[in-house]
Amino acid sequence: MKKWIILDRDGTLIKEKDYLHDPDGAELTEGAAEGLRMLSKLGYRFVVLTNQSGIGRGYFTEDEMNAVHLRVDEMLACAGVRVEGWFHCPHKPSDGCSCRKPAAGLAVEAQRRLGFDAADIAFVMGDKESDVKLAEALGAPSVLLMTGYGASEYGRGVRGTLNCANIREAASVIARGEREGAGSAFCCNLEEHAAAVGAMRALADDIGESAAMIISALRGGGRFFVCGNGGSAADAQHIAAELSGRYLAEREPLDAAALSCNASALTAIGNDYGFDRIFARQLEAHGRAGDVLLAISTSGNSANVLEAVRSAKKLGIASIALTGSGGGALAKEADAALRVPSNHTPRIQEMHILIGHALCGIVEKALCR
Repeated sequence: MKKWIILDRDGTLIKEKDYLHDPDGAELTEGAAEGLRMLSKLGYRFVVLTNQSGIGRGYFTEDEMNAVHLRVDEMLACAGVRVEGWFHCPHKPSDGCSCRKPAAGLAVEAQRRLGFDAADIAFVMGDKESDVKLAEALGAPSVLLMTGYGASEYGRGVRGTLNCANIREAASVIARGEREGAGSAFCCNLEEHAAAVGAMRALADDIGESAAMIISALRGGGRFFVCGNGGSAADAQHIAAELSGRYLAEREPLDAAALSCNASALTAIGNDYGFDRIFARQLEAHGRAGDVLLAISTSGNSANVLEAVRSAKKLGIASIALTGSGGGALAKEADAALRVPSNHTPRIQEMHILIGHALCGIVEKALCR
């Protein structure tokens, strides 16, 4: 029965700290304890496979490493979680050993000593391409986590079978897959949604700063533009409508427009200039210095949304990126970025409209006293 989960150590189970060898420095990653406890209740068992080249480099000893593992075991025990075994590769990358991930040597040793087969492996979880490739070598599904190096790996194109913010989110997705029936699926969606909402508190200051940018633009006579594709296009129209119509208060209309509404403009510009230009061209026609643009993309890499942000910069229009946790190229090019701490598209989109409503409420309250 597929109930074994192979875990990476640094950046996955515990926070990434270069060549960690002091047990007092060990910290569980966000959501690790909760996620593993959830999976443990579902009958999953855990084994850790970790590359520890610091031993081969002479930075620390195996005894020091084992002290770190003991400390992590103690922290997990407080959450009711047990790791069945710790297996490490002490070699440097140049040694050419058969145990350094993504080679399968550690996994083979773990199977031999703990009494399971490759067919029993449910998932391999980690934050690096080497973990994804290990899963491929074992014929198992992979979970790429955005903790540790995961976000940068995802940004350069690495993909797991599942791509999740942390172990807690991965556990929610796995739990959902185990449940049958529409009612259970709905309840699982609610659990994932609640977990995503709980993580949103980290964005409070960024949302306040983004709202201030929109307030400043509208108060100065500028316009508020919103753009996005697919579900994000619907969100763009929704947010713009709340401001040009009303959100909660009876007031004068605010100058907000979605760039996804004019079918003639979209098809004409797409036909004549290419799909990447459908938002940028409209912004160049209607935008002026002092305006503000909210650019929505779950991946942060939608080419036409990126082009809109680049045109905004040339025009002196401030831009706010609304993305998933990775942020993509969009978060780097925009003046401000709101990154939902999730990589699960439905949860990101749900949080986007939550953020949209929050922005509308803050803007309306500030401008319509």
